[in-house]
Amino acid sequence: MHKDTGGITSNLLGGLSSYLRRCIFGILSMGPVPHHIAFIMDRNRRFAKKSNLAEGIGHKAGFLSLISMLRYCYELGVKYVTVYAFSINNFKRKPKEVQSLMELMREKIEELLQNESIINEYGVKLCFIGNLQLLAEP
Repeated sequence: MHKDTGGITSNLLGGLSSYLRRCIFGILSMGPVPHHIAFIMDRNRRFAKKSNLAEGIGHKAGFLSLISMLRYCYELGVKYVTVYAFSINNFKRKPKEVQSLMELMREKIEELLQNESIINEYGVKLCFIGNLQLLAEP
């Protein structure tokens, strides 16, 4: 009889990865941890094109990377994070692409506001800044 050890191996490697990450973060946190880090969400479209993916897939991959980085910032003790996610230059794109970006942003904001999201898990305060009148409703 063949036993499936993929689940056991995956759990073991996941646990080891988590342990190593905690060790690395423990070492890093001994030095001065910045109080504020800013991320500029850029090059998602180029990433998708280079990887032969649809444009929207690049933006979704960027969001997943951002969530990972936010978790790391929290674990390291970074108090403030700014995410520059939508430039005025984005409005110069084709109307269909702007609409798609607006829909993706709305979808991801709704995900962030769900109970099981990183926002509620870590008690994060979310603020939107900039010229919000340019954004689509809601």
